[in-house]
Amino acid sequence: MSLSNVEQIAIEARADFEARRIDEDGLKQLYQQYNPLDDINSFMRSAREMFPILNCGLATVYLRKLFSDGRIVNGKYENNNHTFLLLEDSVVVDITSDQYGGPKVYVGQLQSPWSSE
Repeated sequence: MSLSNVEQIAIEARADFEARRIDEDGLKQLYQQYNPLDDINSFMRSAREMFPILNCGLATVYLRKLFSDGRIVNGKYENNNHTFLLLEDSVVVDITSDQYGGPKVYVGQLQSPWSSE
């Protein structure tokens, strides 16, 4: 898949989150597999109200489903803990880095300010 195709899917996913067009029950199930929470409903309510803040994990599990591939990285954006999708071990797909002053959608090489550590 070309980077432009990946970027188009990421842009559409971001728009779907902003417009609240994501199937919430499906997203809950994806997120619970990644990070089981006792009170997923409360978390989902807060996340929906605060997007993109508190949504990097949710967005990443959703992106992984869309691409049917990739590694969920619990890394950093600058000095902030941040979760993003890594495709083919070098391409970052991130639709929530703007919570830290980054772009709304980033598709590109793993480079500063992103890190996988």
